Amino acid sequence: MLLLSGCPAPPPPLPCRGGACPSGADWESLRECEAGGDYTAVSRSGKYRGAYQFDRRTWAAYGPPGDPAAASPAEQDRRAYALFEARGHAPWPLCGRHLR
Repeated sequence: MLLLSGCPAPPPPLPCRGGACPSGADWESLRECEAGGDYTAVSRSGKYRGAYQFDRRTWAAYGPPGDPAAASPAEQDRRAYALFEARGHAPWPLCGRHLR
């Protein structure tokens, strides 16, 4: 999305849940821990996909179905933020520590 000035629109605000407001650096650490920071990553089993290692069922719960690893970084971020707002760090049992 572009503003009339030709500058890109700012990203959506980072989510807060229960007083926890992870920073951009926290989200970057989560992506690095989950997928080496790679938005196109796929787990060895093929079940978990994208920078936040969504399974397809969870991915579809927060928007149209599809392959998380094929989605844009902005879409992956948006859905990860929505998932965090709904469930906290629980969807990322090991790497979720970066969001506390």
